[in-house]
Formats: sequence, C-alpha cells, structure tokens
Amino acid sequence: MPREPRYLSPLVHLPVDSPGLTSGEPKYLSPTVQARRPREPKYLSPAVQSAPVNRSTCPRRFSRADAGADAGVHIGRLYHGTVTHRGRRSIRRLLASLLAALLTGGAGLVATAPAPAYAEDTVQLSLSLDSVTISGTKPKDKVVLKLTLRNTGTVTAYGVLAYLWRSHDPIRDRATLASVAGGASPWGERLRRPGSWLLVAGSTTAFEPGAMRAITLSASLADLGFTARTAAYAVGADVVANADQSSKADLAAQVRTFVPMPGKAKVPVTSIVLLSAPPTKLFDNLFADEDLTAELTGRLNTLLQAAGSGHSWLIDPALLDEVRDQADGYQVVAGTGTKPGAGQQVAADWLARFQLLDRSRGGRVLFGSPDTAGAEDAGAEIVQWSTDASANVDGISDLPLIAIPTGGVATTSQLDFLGGAGAQAILAANTVSGAPVQNGGSSTRILATSPTVPSLVPADPTAAVEQQQLALAELAVAGTRGQARLLTTAADLTQDTATRPSWTTSRDLDDVLDAEPSTKANLSTSKPALLAPSQFTAIDRLKDDFAFYSQLVPGSAFVGEPDEALVRAASSAWITDPRGGRAYVDALRKLIGRDTINDGVRLDASGRFVMSARSNQFPITVTNELSEAVTVRVEVTTTNPQRLSVPTTDPITIAPGQSETVNIRPEASGNGLISGTAHAVTIGGKKVGRDIQVTFEVTELGFVAWIIVGVSAVVLVATTALRIRQVRRRDAAAASQQANPKAAQ
Repeated sequence: MPREPRYLSPLVHLPVDSPGLTSGEPKYLSPTVQARRPREPKYLSPAVQSAPVNRSTCPRRFSRADAGADAGVHIGRLYHGTVTHRGRRSIRRLLASLLAALLTGGAGLVATAPAPAYAEDTVQLSLSLDSVTISGTKPKDKVVLKLTLRNTGTVTAYGVLAYLWRSHDPIRDRATLASVAGGASPWGERLRRPGSWLLVAGSTTAFEPGAMRAITLSASLADLGFTARTAAYAVGADVVANADQSSKADLAAQVRTFVPMPGKAKVPVTSIVLLSAPPTKLFDNLFADEDLTAELTGRLNTLLQAAGSGHSWLIDPALLDEVRDQADGYQVVAGTGTKPGAGQQVAADWLARFQLLDRSRGGRVLFGSPDTAGAEDAGAEIVQWSTDASANVDGISDLPLIAIPTGGVATTSQLDFLGGAGAQAILAANTVSGAPVQNGGSSTRILATSPTVPSLVPADPTAAVEQQQLALAELAVAGTRGQARLLTTAADLTQDTATRPSWTTSRDLDDVLDAEPSTKANLSTSKPALLAPSQFTAIDRLKDDFAFYSQLVPGSAFVGEPDEALVRAASSAWITDPRGGRAYVDALRKLIGRDTINDGVRLDASGRFVMSARSNQFPITVTNELSEAVTVRVEVTTTNPQRLSVPTTDPITIAPGQSETVNIRPEASGNGLISGTAHAVTIGGKKVGRDIQVTFEVTELGFVAWIIVGVSAVVLVATTALRIRQVRRRDAAAASQQANPKAAQ
C-alpha cells in the first residue's frame, strides 16, 4: 500500500465544497497521518528575525515537513517582516551534485567536474500590522488584526495563505512580559476557524513581485482561548507560500503583538511630565544662546500644559533657575561681547503658569539632570555639586526629590552613588518587578516607571502599533498595583493618551510616594549611553579654572556658585549632543579659563634696571583687560637670589580695562649683571599672565668701598700736591742757574 502523503497543497486545505474557496475550516490529513506528523518547532531566534532567512542558514526545525503544522512561535522584539526559504529543487540539485562527485571519486578519476549552478527560487514576502482592535473582554468579543501583505522579492509566490496565530499561555507579570518581548518563545498555534485565515493565492495562482493585499483576520476571545483576566496574550499572523506551485507551505512572513486582558478593577496610572532642558545659562544674567526661549515656546510649553491639566510633574531646579534669570532680563554671548536677550517676556509668562501648578502633584530632580553614571565612573562629585546648587534655588525645598540615574537605569552601584542626595525615591525604568514603588535595598525606595511608553515611529506604522499593544499589555498585567510613566516629549504625551483606555484611572505622584514598597526591585542589566570620558576631563579642568579665577577675582559674579556651572557642564542632555556640551564648556572657559586670564593680565616694565645703591625701587605697570576687577601682586624671581632678591609686592586691585603701576624694591649684596623674570600672581600665589624678562645691573660698593674711595682721594690729592711742589722747586733751581752763570761756574 503506498505511503500516505504528509501534506496537501494549500488549495486542498480548503473545503472541497466551498465554491468561492474563501471561507470554511481547512480540511486536514487522516488521523493516521496526523498522528505521525511531528510537532512544529519554535520560530526563529531574534537574530534570524531581523533579516530574511534562506535554507542554508535556517534551522532543521524549519523543514518543509514541519512548515504546514501548527507552529510554536517566538515573540522576538515584536517581529514583522519576511521569512524566506530555498526551494526543494535546490536541495535536490545540491545532493545530486555531491553524490555524482562521490561516485566519480570512487572510480579513480583525478579531477571532478564542478557542481552545476542553480537558480535561487526563494519567496520574499513582508507583512505589516496596520491595526489591532479588541471589542471587549467577554468570550464573544473579537480580536481583529488588519494587515498588509507585499511581495517584496523577485520570485512569484504561490499557495499564499494567511493564518491568525495565538499562544494559549497567559502572561501575568511584568517580568514574563519583558522576557517575551525581549526574545523568549512561548508555544502557540495557527487558528483555522472561519475568519481566522485567508487564501491570498491558490497553488496555481500567482502572487507576483510587487503585489500587495490587505488582510483582515479575526477570532473571538473564546476561540482564541483568551480567558484569563489581569493578563496579556501573544497574538499575531503567519503567512505560508511556495515558489514552485508544489504542495509545500513554507513560512514566508509573520508578525507578532499582544492582546491585553484587564481585570474588573481599573488600573491606576501616574503620568509624570519632566520639565527639564539642556543648560544655556553660564553665569547670572549671562546665557550662551537663546535655545531656552525656543524650548519654552515649544516642547516645554506642551509639557507645562499637560502638568496644568492633571498630570504629575517633576522640575529640574536648573531650569527653574534659568527661567527666573531670563524673566528679569539677561544678556546673551555674541562674539567677543554680549547683547540683550530676546526671551524675557516668554520666560516671565512660562514662569507665571508654572507657579499655578498643583504642588501636591509635583516633585524635583537633581539640579542639572546630570549624567550620574558617567560621573560615578569619572569620580566626579556630581551629587554634592547638585545638592549645593539646588540649595540656592528658592521655593523647591518642599518638593520631594526623585533622583533619576542616567537613562533611568538603576544599578546597585548607582543606588549607592545617589544615596547621599537625600532623595525620597530613585527612578528606575529597568526594573521588571510589578509595583510602582519598590524596595531597592536598605532604605532605598525605587519609583518604577514603564519603559514601554516610547515615542511614536511615524515611518514604521507596524512598530507604532506593536509599541501601543505592548504598553496596553503592561497596563493589563499591572492590575490594581498600577503603573508610573515618565514623559519628556510631546510625542510621549501623544502615546500616553493613546494608551489610556477606559479601564484605567489617574493617580497622583504624592499618592504613589506615600505607598509602602511591598515588592523588591528586580533590576535588569542595561548599559545606558554616557558622556565621553573627555567631557569629564574637561570638567576637571573647568573646576581648576574656577578655583584659580576665584583667587584672582574675589567675590566675582562669575564664580560665586561654581557648582551650578559644573553640574550644567555634566548634564545628561549632552549625551546625545556632545558638540553642544563641548561648546558649553568652551563658553565658560572663554570667560574664566586660564588662557583667557593669561591673555587678559599683562605686565610692562623696562628691560634693564641699574642699581647705584644697595636698595632701589623700580616701577612695573599691570594692565587688566578682563571684564572684572582683578587683585594681584607682582613677583620677581632672579637667577642669583643670594646676590639679588626682590620681595613680592603688596596686593593691588586693577579695574576692568585699566592699568596700575606698582614699585618693586630689589636688594643687592654684590656687583654685576643679574637676570630675572617678573609676573603677576594671585593672592593665593598662583601665577597670572605671561612672564617678562628683566635685567639688574648692580654698581653700588657699600660703606667700606666709600672709605677706600675717600682715602684714595686723599692720597691722590697729597701725592699730586707733593709732585707739584717738587716740580716747582726744580723749575726754580733751573731759573737761578740761568740768572747767575758765573757764580755757577
């Protein structure tokens, strides 16, 4: 008796008595054959889901014998796309070539002919998810998937069938939901009830390259087996096809998503808008640019409206400080100078609206929203800087502090690092535990926020639908414990609204924080993006610049509170805008950096000083070209301090753009030429500006030398007088001899 074939063609799967071949439950193999049919294996791994798959890389579980069976399907990152397979003829040709080569090798031939080339005959279909509709939670309510199927390859497809797929297993907790969404593989099967499958093209009907077909698949909750409440289920669609009009049914495309099954009680949701922006303030009344004005009329305007309409909110003290500073007038850096700011009224209006917010719904974050993880790696004192800076912002001390680690990713080390901030809770988007308030160990409280409320993806409608269904699934699984969401953009607000069904209710932030944590935080491993190490190196240099400038300009308006500028330089906003972060630090250093100071403080003096006494005084002029008054002393060092020393002068203060003259008083103990350098120093002894070269010519001899000179002068005078006397006597004798020649004879 001939062996019964395992699979029928896709056309035979339809009822033979169906005229239109478009409805009715597919017919199956005989019970005997069904008993022999192997169980269909799991779907592709996440790595395979990201790209088309051919037979050479496809696992054994994707054999043609398994393709027509009910599939256990993997939910990997809500995959949608194309699955391709090499045709059976290709495999046969390859096996025939290998067999021929083996036979000819056995016959003793020296060389074998190469295997003949064969044509690639893979089907490439893509399946996009347009919408998911769930009419209710009763057994007769329906789940409707609307999809679009496209032939995106170059091979004609035949026997194209679309099936509704579902998993029986209810997902009841956030950890399992995260696991399935991240790549775990629940078992499932294709549904073959009326409306849950659709014949797109029969075994002899061509689905040509470039062809497109709208598909609607539906089933009742009872047929799907979705009976559990406060849970979620995996659902999707499979498309099978072949390239050679054969009876095989290879998996060609699929898509997966979730169906939420909420409980009878409404799910409390806490939507929190974060009012924060990239820093623009350099010092009091001085800003790097007008970017804050644009934010106040754009994104921050939208977020403030949401905060005023019932959402909870968090404020960055650095933003509040900047808005207040702009509201009373400010200057903006323009080239080498400044110009009046244009956003004073915008800031004043925004500030007035902010002051009307319900403070029971509010909280604050760390000043400047810094990159805490990067600061921990770099050893920066970011928590202390932020705490000190926040203390200078009025009107926020009564708001609860919610510390947000970089990227919302909490780790054990980050919990310890942020422990000194005095936060009421530390926000974490990477905990898979279910409650909004969780125990992070010791006395640390975790505010768990949903990571699945992403911004919409306009270029990819399928991704938007999948994201929305995943967010709804999280809500259903949360149940009466509720959920918290952190919203930072207008797109987040849109997505938040889209995922607030009628079975949810609002809950304020203060109610969440008042709850005692009953769940231990289960933090998943995640590595957020950080500021580059070079950025923290620049911040270290900036810290030194501030310390140096504070000695040069005591009581400076620039460095009254250096912590504020340092935290702003370490803002997490610069992670996605490293160029902006470097520009911000450069703008600060142009005002108080070493290079700026060295160029702005200058000494002028004669290059040669002649000393005619043991102690003399000489003038040196100090010029200040900086924007603030500086206090310096003049210091001179010589190559031979034992022979010539110059005490440091008393401090002098030079107004901006002015010059002052100070006298130096060198003291010599020997003669000769002695060289040295003169420079300005701060009151703390730090060198300022450039050195100037000076030379001292010492000609004074001291007291003993003057005695020697005096004695020498007396000796010289006496000797001279004696010599004159001797000359005169000689001349007189000669004259006498000439007058009496005879007497002389």
